[in-house]
Amino acid sequence: MRTRIHHIVFTPGATGEDHLSFIADAEVQVDGNRIVYAGEAAAAPRFEAEETIDGDGCLCMPGLVNLHTHTPMTFLRGAGEDMVLDDWLHKAIFPLEKQWDEELIRTATDLGCMEMLRFGTTAFNDMYFFTDIMAQAVRQNGMRAMLGHGIVDFDESCKDMVEGVEMAEKWNHAANDRIRFSLAPHSEGATTPKLLTKVVETAKRLGLPIHIHVSETEFDVKGCWRRRGVTPPAYLEQLGVLDLPVIAAHCVWCDERDIKIFYKHGVTIAHNPISNLKIASGVAPIAKMLKAGCKVALGTDGVASNNNLNLWEEIKLMPLLQKGITLNPTVVTPAQTLAAATVEGAKALGYDDLGLLQPGYLADLILLNLNTPNMTPATDLESNLIYAAQGSDVRLTMVDGKVLYHDGLFTTLNPDELLQKAREGSKEMHRRLERGGVTNA
Repeated sequence: MRTRIHHIVFTPGATGEDHLSFIADAEVQVDGNRIVYAGEAAAAPRFEAEETIDGDGCLCMPGLVNLHTHTPMTFLRGAGEDMVLDDWLHKAIFPLEKQWDEELIRTATDLGCMEMLRFGTTAFNDMYFFTDIMAQAVRQNGMRAMLGHGIVDFDESCKDMVEGVEMAEKWNHAANDRIRFSLAPHSEGATTPKLLTKVVETAKRLGLPIHIHVSETEFDVKGCWRRRGVTPPAYLEQLGVLDLPVIAAHCVWCDERDIKIFYKHGVTIAHNPISNLKIASGVAPIAKMLKAGCKVALGTDGVASNNNLNLWEEIKLMPLLQKGITLNPTVVTPAQTLAAATVEGAKALGYDDLGLLQPGYLADLILLNLNTPNMTPATDLESNLIYAAQGSDVRLTMVDGKVLYHDGLFTTLNPDELLQKAREGSKEMHRRLERGGVTNA
């Protein structure tokens, strides 16, 4: 498909740390799944389009990348509200997770993808279970995703790793390379040195990145000190984990030495500010990390600890939190924030041609409505984009050159049918729990 998008305001995305650039009258041309032109309408080359989209004055920008989530947890929305973490996990979340089956996982995954598409997220990085079913969902609904089977190991059997490796071998680079896989050991506290050593060896052999929770809570860090005599980042460094491409989720309780380790190894930190606040984990020192040159991207975490998959809320909160805790309004610029929501996440997924709107790049883009009360006046469009934009302002979401959402209509998902199935599926999980049924043990 050759697609022309015109009558738009345009930004290529975060191409530097200073300021975002905008073109008032622009055009984007897409041939297949690649951008072939993006810039001033007056300078656009002749282009025979099969489909022309009138942007109606919207802002055309890169699609958002959610670098840490657990997509099927949409069915756990509202479970265990306002509980301390240990009770939340063991009394609310874990019992419900035992009720999963393939049909429920498929519906919950599609629901999460529909929510992300509605809010302009074009790619996500996930750690969960039933990744074969999740991959099937992503293949059909058209999103871009890196999936990883969450691996735990308490007895050095490493048996939980088998499925993760099998799924990676089956699905990595599938669906025109929209689907990629990682190896996803849960965390230092939920694995053994033997398991992590095997993960490193296997990731090297298969050319896979590693996705892992790191220093999410004070409890995690104190436990690591007790078990290993070092912090989680230092422990992962000792085992060679950080010699591979690593996405480290959370990184809330990190000191200056940890930050230096992240920078040294090029680790991408997946920052999840809302989840960290909601379960009272704390606030990650993102301003210090950025100042040190670390790679920082944004995630929502799962719906159970966030309540939605609207990355625009994370975009606004990321700089605000850092300004508040440092008492310095100059830290974390709009350009750094948008980079965290787009191109930094894309790079962490292994793409060097995603996250910016430039010729040759993959056509993952969105149209953001500027003609709304919350975006008016546009005295400073850069500021509006970070602090005023809402997920509901997204009017179009394109992934791999295909429009998946446009003005309330989804092209690969049936909202009415899916929402009804989701309501019924969530009720079924709770009924099973009440009956004491465990389907996936």
